[in-house]
Amino acid sequence: MGHDARVPTPVSSEPHQRTAAAGRGGGTHIGGGWRLRSLAAIALACAAGGLGAEPLITASAAVVLDAESGRVLFARSADARRFPASTTKILTALLLAEHCEPLTEIRAPLDVQQVGGSSLYLEPAERVRAEDLLHALLLRSANDAAYAVAVHIAGSQEAFADLMNERAKQIGCTGSNFTNPHGLHDPLHYTTARDLALITREALRNERFREAAKATRKSIWRSTNLEDTLLINKNRLLSVDPDAVGVKTGYTNPAGHCFVGARSRDGWTAIVVVLNSADWLADTRSLLDWAFAEHQITTIVSESEAIASAIVAGGEREAVSAVAAHDVRAALAMGDGVIDTQVELANLSAPVRAGQQVGELRITLSGGDKLSVPLVAAEAVHAAEPRQVPFQWLWATLGMTLVGAGVVLLARARNG
Repeated sequence: MGHDARVPTPVSSEPHQRTAAAGRGGGTHIGGGWRLRSLAAIALACAAGGLGAEPLITASAAVVLDAESGRVLFARSADARRFPASTTKILTALLLAEHCEPLTEIRAPLDVQQVGGSSLYLEPAERVRAEDLLHALLLRSANDAAYAVAVHIAGSQEAFADLMNERAKQIGCTGSNFTNPHGLHDPLHYTTARDLALITREALRNERFREAAKATRKSIWRSTNLEDTLLINKNRLLSVDPDAVGVKTGYTNPAGHCFVGARSRDGWTAIVVVLNSADWLADTRSLLDWAFAEHQITTIVSESEAIASAIVAGGEREAVSAVAAHDVRAALAMGDGVIDTQVELANLSAPVRAGQQVGELRITLSGGDKLSVPLVAAEAVHAAEPRQVPFQWLWATLGMTLVGAGVVLLARARNG
């Protein structure tokens, strides 16, 4: 398993005519290009055999996340508050990649050497490029580098923590509170396995983060301390799994051994989080092997697939085809499938631009997981031209009106 499978059309050749969900839509039907993917259809796409036994792991909390759809495939105490240790730096590195250009020179704060733990051994006022600090965060897990990044971006560690919490909420995290950029222990600095997986999913969408996270070594530029320029990645998963793409180790006494890892194979990426693990590498490999053995990436809806026909008021045509804005793919196990779909469309008035969002398709999978995709207009619909009255008919009509008025006036004069 693990390769991309297109969900086959059910045995019935008749399209499923489904009324749009109550709300803004109206007078709409599901187009002939769309077929409701049934459980039986999904089963045809999957290899024979049921979902295997979940792996035995030592971690107190763990999650396996489908990076494509955001579905949680495995969970153990996924929403329990845990100390993240240096896996905190995943979010710090993401913010660095989002806020600083690669060649931006970042100056170390004057108090940088007060930061303990894993270190780049920055000197006060030393300059290092943003891209090199990105690697220092992810490869060496340098706490002083994280502090320098925080002060450069936000002015202080406290202000940067506010930025971290704001970004985490944007990503969808609900159980986290960050107080520093490095993960050194603070009882008020915590997250959950689920939140860490979501943060990592977002981070892996950033090309600069993704490339740095899978690097095994990196030579950096720095303005001083020139004898310490080689960074070696502490992530042992990269050396034992050729498909590994990162991402970050972590350890403190209160947190225990923590790890966030990811594997990309056959067009699918799975993310694993293990917190307070007695053997983080074995736990991670077991969860990744289970995920790829028991699931396969499946295309549920294809980009530009016609889903519905939307009414357009005042247009040169009465309706426009509403198509999927992008693929909808998910890692599915045997027995997983689509159990419901809903289409919601806007009240449209011409003109409508090609590619304009006109609605949304909502998909419910077995187990209750929900996916969605915007629906966009397949082509433009221009406003209808006002009806034109031929010029000669205008004059003829006007002439007949004037003649009629004259006859009436003449009749009145004769009768008067």
